[in-house]
Amino acid sequence: MMAKKIKPTQALGAAQTALEEAIEHQKRMDVQCKLTISEVVHDIKNPLGAMMGYIDLLKQEIAGPIKNKTYKDFIKTLDVAAHRLLELCESLLGDYSTRPQTGKGAGKTTKEVDAGALVGEVKDLFFAQANERGIGLKSTVDDNFPKIRAEPLDMYRVLSNLVSNAIKFTPRGGKVQIKAEFDSKIDTFIMVVRDSGVGMTTKQINELVRNTRKTTTSPHGDTGTGQGLGVVNRIVKQMGGKLEITSTENRGTRIKLKFPKSLIIEKKK
Repeated sequence: MMAKKIKPTQALGAAQTALEEAIEHQKRMDVQCKLTISEVVHDIKNPLGAMMGYIDLLKQEIAGPIKNKTYKDFIKTLDVAAHRLLELCESLLGDYSTRPQTGKGAGKTTKEVDAGALVGEVKDLFFAQANERGIGLKSTVDDNFPKIRAEPLDMYRVLSNLVSNAIKFTPRGGKVQIKAEFDSKIDTFIMVVRDSGVGMTTKQINELVRNTRKTTTSPHGDTGTGQGLGVVNRIVKQMGGKLEITSTENRGTRIKLKFPKSLIIEKKK
């Protein structure tokens, strides 16, 4: 049998289709790359802002001589935050080099995480910024709060984003609270960030969770990119958790994170 001849116009059409598909694929890759970079830069800005608060206090020497213990505490907080920034940068590099990029949560490396201690770390990081803005920042962790198996950087990003947003959108004289508790009824752990800030409408919440809301300005003059809550929602879902948000305009916001008991590796006694 003679092979069926392909008309030049058919070959040209097939080539054009293949080229268009390749271009569309590249566009999708570019969008994903830009989104990832944008998210990481956004996350870097949050602790940097808090670090600048501590640096300003050090420059003014308002806590006393350099040998004062308060300075040592400031320096320790800055050191921890700097290492977190380094982890974020290394994470970004890893996403485009050695990590496989297929499948849900691809490339993630889980470790034992003391989530209760992480609450304290994040509170210490943002304490100076909250204090400078006249905002009370407190945290409580249940005595029986468990250790979990997770990606440490993911947990840090979740908490730092929520606390940073709470401080940004809580006016002077307001309060921000972080709570970590173990719910024995459902054998799982819960983390809550509550503020007495400007609050949000249902429409605003939906836009922020979907990353469709544009920049906003806080009562303190901060310019937000509208990405923080979307980052939190994505990470919590990847961990098998659930994000619950209740908010009232001019009365504050309560964000509750409920994680699956499968992440628990140790309950404190």
